[in-house]
Amino acid sequence: MKKKWAVLPLAAALLLALSGCGSKAVSSDGLVGIWKDQSGLTEYQFEPDGEMRLKALTLGSFKGTYHVEGNKITLRYHILTQEVKDTYTIKVDGDSLFLDQSKYIRRG
Repeated sequence: MKKKWAVLPLAAALLLALSGCGSKAVSSDGLVGIWKDQSGLTEYQFEPDGEMRLKALTLGSFKGTYHVEGNKITLRYHILTQEVKDTYTIKVDGDSLFLDQSKYIRRG
């Protein structure tokens, strides 16, 4: 019986340690700036007030907004008359930004 009770604190400690694993929330402050993909075809510019601009080499430039909640970012912008809403898992690691699996490098 004593062995069962001895395992309980160990199991609780393990659960607490594992609950700390996972995606971290991204601060909008760390996101502010210009980010370009590695091929140079797409650029995101994030402003501190939630405004953003998407530049796509083949499509043009589009103004919109962004909202970060936890490790998700939602982008809203218009292409011609159609509203676009994209949601990505976001990670900022130094001068690298990941939107899902796509990598962008900080340019300014």
